[in-house]
Amino acid sequence: MLEKSQSVAAAINEESLMMKPNRRTSILAGALGLALLAASCGSDAAESADLTTADQSTTDATTDEASDETSEDAEASAEVVVGSNRSCDDIAALFVTAGSVNAELDAPEVSGTCDGDSIVVTSNGIPDYTYIETSPGSPGAANYTFTIPAAPAMADEVTDVPDLGTAAVALNGVPIYGPTEGTGGDVLSLAGALSECGSHNGPTGFHIHQILTTDNTDCLFTPAEVAAAPQLVGYAFDGYPIYTGIDQYTSSWELTDESLFATDTWAAHSYVEGSGDLDQCNGLTDAAGNYAYYTTETFPYVIGCYSGVVDVQASGGGGGGGR
Repeated sequence: MLEKSQSVAAAINEESLMMKPNRRTSILAGALGLALLAASCGSDAAESADLTTADQSTTDATTDEASDETSEDAEASAEVVVGSNRSCDDIAALFVTAGSVNAELDAPEVSGTCDGDSIVVTSNGIPDYTYIETSPGSPGAANYTFTIPAAPAMADEVTDVPDLGTAAVALNGVPIYGPTEGTGGDVLSLAGALSECGSHNGPTGFHIHQILTTDNTDCLFTPAEVAAAPQLVGYAFDGYPIYTGIDQYTSSWELTDESLFATDTWAAHSYVEGSGDLDQCNGLTDAAGNYAYYTTETFPYVIGCYSGVVDVQASGGGGGGGR
């Protein structure tokens, strides 16, 4: 099952390059384009100076050929960006919002910058998709700062995600939590706690527990997008990316003690190696050697642990205790 999953993951990542962009993916593509443009600015200026000395007829004759080469170069650059070998600047440029869609909320804000070998993400945590109230009160602007390694490294041992508090951050700057609620039980043990998008507002602010889609409202992605190929959701604090996988992969965690589901969801579930497509942390190394986490329909929903070297508190995560 693992070899099949690896091949599927590699094929899906390649297929995602060919997908028609939506509002969110268009913004991400634009941000990456600006980063690439800035990086090539100096060389472009030098080339322009040389071209001004050339004969006009030669310029006209080579216009079509140059356009074709530019298109090919852009496609090659896009392939590099989509893989796990993104540069620090490339990753930082991915942290953008799709704009404000909730008139009653503050405008969403997020930015990513490089600081040495780390990406520093600042955000106000306001969603850039439709907010659906499932608990009293509306999300207020926060002041988050998260630090993520740009070059993640696999750890000798996995690290638990926080029981409560931020475990990862979405590209729009919204914190991603684990499967646990304040009761200690599973978030799904509380009927109606989550919106159709898998998120809600709470005492600690607006956050995501699941990456869900619906035809009824605007979420991070549409059902068609996640069905066609995994979509980049955000990054865990060990630096590895998180993709949607609800239509492609199954978790290897099983509910083995239903009596604990509403009080201690981690004790209620057991990791059964090989029972699903993903590892204990809900991740997978594809055929190209790229590791990533994938969201699933069942527990742990986003990530089950950190596979990479991580310091959750130093990254700006946690805040609610751990196991």
